[in-house]
Amino acid sequence: MLYAKIPIQWDRLLIALSLLLSTCNASGQITQQVDFRRPLETSQLREDFQRFRSALTENHPDLYRHRSQELVDHMLDSCQTSIVGPMDLIAFGNLVRFAVGAIECGHTSGSLPGELMEQYAALVPMFPLKLWFTGDRAFVLCSKEADAPVGSEILSIDSEPIKRIRQKLFHYLPSDGKIQTKKNATLNNDAFLFLYSFIYGEKTHFKIKLTMPDGQHREVTLKATHFENTQCPAYQTADNAKPLEINFTDSTSALLTIRTFSKDRISNAGQDFPVFLQTAFEQIGQRKTQHLLIDLRGNGGGDDVYGAMLYSYLTSKPFRYFSTLQSKSKPVMTPEDHPGLAVQQPANISFGGKVYMLIDGRTFSTAADFCAIARSNARGIFIGEETGGGYEGNNSGGTVRVDLPHSGIRVAVPTVRYSNAVTPGTEPGRGIIPDYPVSPSIWEILAKKDVQLQKALEIALHD
Repeated sequence: MLYAKIPIQWDRLLIALSLLLSTCNASGQITQQVDFRRPLETSQLREDFQRFRSALTENHPDLYRHRSQELVDHMLDSCQTSIVGPMDLIAFGNLVRFAVGAIECGHTSGSLPGELMEQYAALVPMFPLKLWFTGDRAFVLCSKEADAPVGSEILSIDSEPIKRIRQKLFHYLPSDGKIQTKKNATLNNDAFLFLYSFIYGEKTHFKIKLTMPDGQHREVTLKATHFENTQCPAYQTADNAKPLEINFTDSTSALLTIRTFSKDRISNAGQDFPVFLQTAFEQIGQRKTQHLLIDLRGNGGGDDVYGAMLYSYLTSKPFRYFSTLQSKSKPVMTPEDHPGLAVQQPANISFGGKVYMLIDGRTFSTAADFCAIARSNARGIFIGEETGGGYEGNNSGGTVRVDLPHSGIRVAVPTVRYSNAVTPGTEPGRGIIPDYPVSPSIWEILAKKDVQLQKALEIALHD
């Protein structure tokens, strides 16, 4: 379905790894372990990279959306000419990941298949601490090491400052344009453990400088461990919660939580998006709610039409949602190709009160599109962090997936260029910037204090 965006997010794959399920693929159980250090021949690497590049040039709707053709082509040429000898699977994967990151498209990906990532997690010891990155700093979120307790700040690893490590790893993560919050959220969802191992190589020990919770500086040496030993019971996500919820916080305020716009995920949870919205806004109207908080944190996107449908309840006038859509096969699309190009009509119930949007780096794809329309029409106050998806639009839609023949690396390439019907942004290549930037501290995360929601409620109370 063209208008069902499927966000290709490496962090979601890594979250799934925590389950450490049986390793299998579509053809059955995998019984042979992969030697990640086995070198691939130069000719094989060159063929795989050319196949990767062809998948981009033949299918991607706008490789040069955020960077010039000269820069992107030069980058791809440089990566290709750097293949001068054998490389192992991890090194070649790093090359592909670097190229994907340099394109600056959050819906393009190139990574090891899930079953191989599971094998890597089970076989290769990694950094032993789960970290929480905020800005240029990193803190211990989960630890089984007495010498590096929870709440400690990591200053350096093997003499390299954590700020420089973070900046280096960011080059290997995809994101729309110049958005950094999406990359930071990816690191916080276990990507750091894998990516650090991929880029810096396998290690048996780590020399760490840190500041203890009591303020004392220490230097410790920790032994590498397997991924399963780094799991963090102190940090729980809302994966078991319903995708759609409406709660009335007081007599004048309501909290509408939309965890996904994916029709499949919503229906698998026994919910129906159109029915839910209709019922929720009927209740909002009956209670004479004045302040509506919409929580889109962690919403990775889904069906385009659901984003437009949600906005239809916040306006009493017809509106535009997408201005243009185009692909390699169809440079100019019409409302017959995608309903989001038509003039959208307001819902039969219109909420006219104050709206407050909770956003973060995982607010991506369709969720970011919805936020862009709301921001462009001045229909809400935004609290939290810059969205992971772009204000002007993105490249997504139907996805072409290619398995590179020799390395087995899986490449996903979007095929549709989306342009949101928004007023010109002041910072091209950025997401929706919050009116009230709020990021939780490590202690607020550990104490499970939702400071972003608290801030939104505080603003609504005095608005």
